[in-house]
Amino acid sequence: RGSVTAHPEFAHSVRAEVRGLDSGRVHYYRFRTGNWTSPVGRTRTAPAPGARNSSLTLAAVSCQAYHDGYFTAHRHLAAEDVDVVFHLGDYLYEYAVTATGGARNYTDRRLPAHFNRETVTLEDYRLRYALYKSDPDLRAAHAAHPFVVTWDDHETENNYAGGTPENDVPPEEFLLRRAAAYRAYWENQPLRTPQRPTGPDMRLYRRLTFGRLAQFDILDT
Repeated sequence: RGSVTAHPEFAHSVRAEVRGLDSGRVHYYRFRTGNWTSPVGRTRTAPAPGARNSSLTLAAVSCQAYHDGYFTAHRHLAAEDVDVVFHLGDYLYEYAVTATGGARNYTDRRLPAHFNRETVTLEDYRLRYALYKSDPDLRAAHAAHPFVVTWDDHETENNYAGGTPENDVPPEEFLLRRAAAYRAYWENQPLRTPQRPTGPDMRLYRRLTFGRLAQFDILDT
């Protein structure tokens, strides 16, 4: 048991960094605030360094565009028995999403107008993560497995590289957008407190080991 504060500064996102868990084990968790209790989630810790584990089952996902259709693959992923999920980027797309959800072609609901524009500001990116995480299949996958995440380009803008945007906009203007994108990414992903970005800069690369069987170097390309 423990408690964390949901600060408005971070859009009320929280990260509970639990210490002392047994290695190579399945653990269950939930959150409680006021009278509301979350569904039970499940995660799995990696084998201890030096452990002689003989197998590892992983899943890799990427490029989930809300406006291109449903996240059915995540529903199937939630039912799979895997040790870890690697999300390799393009967790969201910055493009406008129409009132009918693009290719989802909703007939029972209308999305708010603020989704029907490209993400640029911190509020835009926060709302876009909220939209993506309203998808029950994506939530189910997160609740079933530990995710290791990295980004590609669409979490900020298509085809940007470093401080160079896709289109001809002033560098200082793009860096403000990149700072907003990185901040919302950190708020909405399973990342630790020290990985919190400083303005438009954020260190995402890291090394993970699974006993003596595997080593993964997570790149921030």
